[in-house]
Amino acid sequence: MSGFAVYDASNNRLDVIRPNENTTRHIKCNNLNPSADKVFGVEISGDEIWVFVGPHNNSRPNKKYIYFFSSLSGGSSRSI
Repeated sequence: MSGFAVYDASNNRLDVIRPNENTTRHIKCNNLNPSADKVFGVEISGDEIWVFVGPHNNSRPNKKYIYFFSSLSGGSSRSI
């Protein structure tokens, strides 16, 4: 079973449910600025949670941030 993650813009965090759990946990997205960044989507790959972002005036993302189910942390970014 894979985990679940969704970006909550009003609280600038990821709401996640780890694989094989029923409890919602939260990962703060301190490196995202909701007033400047637009979240285009969230993708899960194993333990990794990728958040795709870009400026509000872009039509597609230009950066992705990585978070982890195992540690409920992350936030490093890569350009795409």
